[in-house]
Amino acid sequence: MHLKEIAKWFLQSLPGVAVTGLCGGIIGHFMGGLIWIFSMAIAGSLLGMVIWRMGGQRFFILVVIGVFLGGMLALYLSGKNSFLLGAAAGGAIGGFLGVNLHLLWPRHFI
Repeated sequence: MHLKEIAKWFLQSLPGVAVTGLCGGIIGHFMGGLIWIFSMAIAGSLLGMVIWRMGGQRFFILVVIGVFLGGMLALYLSGKNSFLLGAAAGGAIGGFLGVNLHLLWPRHFI
């Protein structure tokens, strides 16, 4: 692969990289330390790139909705100290629901 092809491939999957990299970084924050933040953000980014390139755009919409709803619910129930944990958990639950809804959705509607 040439460098231009790699750059084009990366730019096309940038939204997926951003969403899962951010969620991974937030989860790494709660695991403790800067090394965990970077390693989880990199793992999430790679996972997001693969999922986006496989056509998982609807999956990411549900992850983003889960991040906002989880964060707002944690902010409402527990205060600002639990906001990041609620956002990370909401993103994970949103992704889980996205995968399951996609599997249960009838094929002729996709």
